[in-house]
This record gives sequence, C-alpha cells and structure tokens, in this order.
Amino acid sequence: MNRKRSAIAVLCAGALLTATGPTTASPDDRAYLYEVRAPLGAEQGLFTRGFDVMEHREGDSLFVLGDSTTGAALERAGFDAAVDQVLPEPPERFEATADTFHGGYRTAGAHQRHLDQVARDHPDLATVVDYGDSWLKTQGRGGHDLRAICITRKRPGDCALSPDAPKPRFFVMGQLHARELTTGEIAWRWIDHLTAGADPEVAALLDTTEFWVVPIANPDGVDDVQRGGDSPVPHRKNGNDTDHQGTTCGTASHSHHGVDLNRNTGSNWGLQNASERQCDQTFRGTGPESEPETRALEALWRSLYRDRRAADPAQPAPTDTTGLVLSLHSYGNYVLFPWSGGAVDRRTGNDAALRDLAQELADMAGPGWQYGQSGQVLYAASGTTDDWVYDDLGVASFVWELGSPPEQACGGFFPAHSCQDGFFWPKALPMLLHSARHAANPYAPVPEPPTPCARTDDTDTPVVTRTPPVTVTMAVAGCEGNARSASRVEVRFKNLSGSLISLDLIAPDGTAYRLQHQRVSTLPDPGGSFTVDLSRESRAGTWQLRVHNVIWVGTGDLDRWTLEL
Repeated sequence: MNRKRSAIAVLCAGALLTATGPTTASPDDRAYLYEVRAPLGAEQGLFTRGFDVMEHREGDSLFVLGDSTTGAALERAGFDAAVDQVLPEPPERFEATADTFHGGYRTAGAHQRHLDQVARDHPDLATVVDYGDSWLKTQGRGGHDLRAICITRKRPGDCALSPDAPKPRFFVMGQLHARELTTGEIAWRWIDHLTAGADPEVAALLDTTEFWVVPIANPDGVDDVQRGGDSPVPHRKNGNDTDHQGTTCGTASHSHHGVDLNRNTGSNWGLQNASERQCDQTFRGTGPESEPETRALEALWRSLYRDRRAADPAQPAPTDTTGLVLSLHSYGNYVLFPWSGGAVDRRTGNDAALRDLAQELADMAGPGWQYGQSGQVLYAASGTTDDWVYDDLGVASFVWELGSPPEQACGGFFPAHSCQDGFFWPKALPMLLHSARHAANPYAPVPEPPTPCARTDDTDTPVVTRTPPVTVTMAVAGCEGNARSASRVEVRFKNLSGSLISLDLIAPDGTAYRLQHQRVSTLPDPGGSFTVDLSRESRAGTWQLRVHNVIWVGTGDLDRWTLEL
C-alpha cells in the first residue's frame, strides 16, 4: 500500500468501526475498506448494487466500506478493487452517557437541551421552534421533536414562520446523515458563537440577519449512532425500520434500516446514485418526501423563504433573491451546489453566482478543497436537500463536505473530539461568517467592465477523432476585472469532414462552460458564435477551448477562435 492510500485508510479506520459488541469478532466480522477505481460518471454501479460508498474521492478512486466478501462482489460488478485496510476490531461497546459519547460528541438529547438553555440565557436573541416529529415519534415509539433555533437581535416580525420576514435568513443544518458527527458539533459551536457576544462582526450581523440552525436534522439516526459509545455505529439513515420488501436489514454499515434523507426530496428523486433497496445506505424511500423528517424540513423552508424560482427552469432566480441554506456533511473537502442530480453538464440559472461564492469558500478552507456541482468533483446524487431548496424556492443552496487532507489525523466520520477545537472549528468559522455576509444578496451581479477585451488565436490545430479531445490555450493579459455576463466565444473550423463536435470553454480557475454538445456539421467552414455568462470569472489568465470530435473517421482543423470577455 502506498503512503497516500495508507494515510486515507488511517482516516477511515477511526471513523467507520462498526459497534458489534465485545472484541470476539472473527476475521469475517471485521470491517474492510476498499479502494475502488470509479472515475467521475462511472460510479453509479456502486450505488445501484448497494455498496456503502464513502463521501470522499481521491482522483479516480472512491472508497467502499464492507466485509471480507465485498471485494469479490465489487469485482463481479466490474470494478477494480483493492483492500485498502482491514480495520481494527472495535473496543468493547458501552452505552453513551446522558450527554456525550465517543470522547465528547453530544447526544441527540444533549442537543435538544442545549437549544432550550440558549433560549433561556438569551431571550433577546434566541427562539426555539418545533417544526415536526421524527419517524419514531410519528409511530408512537419514542423518537424526537424536530427543532430549530432562530438567533437574531429581536425586533417585531423576527423569527416568525413567514417568508415575508424583514431580515434575510442564513440557515445551517447538521447531521442529516447521522454518522457525520463533525457536522452536529460545528452547528453546536456556531450557535454558541452567535450568542456569546464576543465577536463585533457577529454583533453587527445580528442586527441585520436571522440565523437559523438545525443542529440535528436526523435525531433518530443519531440515537442509533450514539448507542455504540466509544465505537459509534456508522448509521447514516433515519429510524424507519418498516419492512417494505420482506427483508431484515443487518447491523453492518452496508445493511442498515432507514431511509437516506438526502435522497428523499422531490427534486430529481430516484435518478443517480439512490437505491430502491431498503437496507442500502442510499435507500431513497418508497417515494419522494416519504419521510416525516423530509416533509418537515421542506415545510420549514417554505415558511422561511419566498418562492423566487423562475417559471422557466433554465432561467435564474432574480438577483434580489435573499437567503442562503447550508447543509453540513462529512468527510470530504468540497463546497457543492446544485445541481447534484441530473445531467452533469446541466447548470442552474444562477450558476455563476453560486460558483463564485463556492470558489471563495473553498479558497478560504485551504489546500485540497474543491468546489463545483457534486457530479463534477465527487459523484452525482439525486433527491438531495440542496437541489430541493434551489429547485422549489430559487434560494442559494450549498453543501459542505468537511474532512481533512490525507496527511491529517482528523478525517473520517468519527474523528477524535479534540480535532474539533484544533482543526474543524478554526476552518469552519471563517467560512460560516463569509456565507452570512452573502445571505442578503447571494446573486448580486458583479460590476461589468465598460469595454470588452477581445483576443484571437488563429493557429491551425488538427481536430482528429482518433485522439483524445483537443485542448488549445489562450493567455489573456492586460484586461482587468471580471468578464461580461454576455461574453462571446467564436469558433471556426476548416477542412472538416462529417463531424459531431462538443465544445467546452475552461476558465483560468478550472471552471468548464459547455458551449456545444455534439453538434452535427458538414459545412465547409463550420463553427459558431456562443454567448456565455462569464461575469464571475476574472478576465486575466489562461483560457482553454476543448474540442471533441466524436465521429471516429472525422478529420479537419480548428482554424481560429476568439474570446470577447
């Protein structure tokens, strides 16, 4: 095993131990972590076959948790898989205390009590809202209230369940996936930071912004996780243990009861990487919004945000749309935004603004962080909450995958609690504050330059289909500021035989803009002029044009191309 893979395995080892009782497990009962070659776009077979795919990617590799038989199953499914590590046997299981488990992580009950205490201590700032019931509570089998806290310097109309509230709203949610412990911890600390009175910037923001926090969006699932004590159970889904298919789910991470609440919304439901088998970790439910936790969240968001979604799905929400919704996940290093489901090259009408803010956040997070649509940098996912918020309301919506780079010791779902002080919170706080500053105008247009900046490259370049896509570059210098919202790309070919051409423009920061998807052309001098919104891109830098002629007998040349930014 090379050093890089070994480091990743160390991260996962502490994160993914299954709580199976005393340390008498046979080798076949241990957890195995597999590295699986699955380039972007090729991973759906892992999900459709029910493998427990980690929310982490290293180049063309994803990571799958299973047992000693999973490797053979991966090979039968057509994937190249190698054992990254056989994870150590867990210590003896013990029950969580009344408030904490696994070295200091808070139980679902502790989070509920924390909200009440904050509201008692800060009546001028905090209001607790009961917005629904967990699945187990709807069944009369215990469970929890679903609760949020609103924090702002209260004035008339604040914290009301009305989309016409006077202040913009910044909404943060943790532990939608129960096993992602860091996310609930970040939400707890964010609540305390907002109410501590020690940060002058927060004091100013409290006058202008409502902060909504749901620290535990899946409390039944968290109950399952915390039962493992120092060996948390890697339960991802909610508490729904209904037997829909005559199947009894197991206790290994790849065979749990419940519904994946981040595959259960009505936006792009049932498309990529969402399973129809109830024991799989990505089980999408029996239908969109089948789960009370999903319906309650959607109702809460509709009560907090005005519907600004354009009637035409391809058009943007208005530039004066307010509000921002953030769902915290782990354990990658990503800032993601819609669309998570659907075609990978499909963009929202507000893509430029979402992408610009995501880039700023990823830059703040530091080396190793990526930003983009989920299918561009991690893997596509359907029925997600970030898609639903934008799809239904037009509100800016993000997912952060919080993890650590391979050289750190704080990765995985269950990092040592000490990592929260020294690693996660110092990274998350500046990102949270930066997001809060944008809640009032996340789609605000960027000022455009008064005159365009045009550059042309007329170097002939062969475009032959028996080779990979051809990429040509153009260095732009002497042009300050961002590009225009109606930037133009003109492309001309010559000597081109029958062709089927795709064109992509790649900005200096690596963002790809699809100009043309497999356009058929037989003209003597085919090409085209394309208008694209590049207003969030700096004009200066190296731009690339990627040309892919997919007809295998096609020949010809890229004659010239022009950028007018």
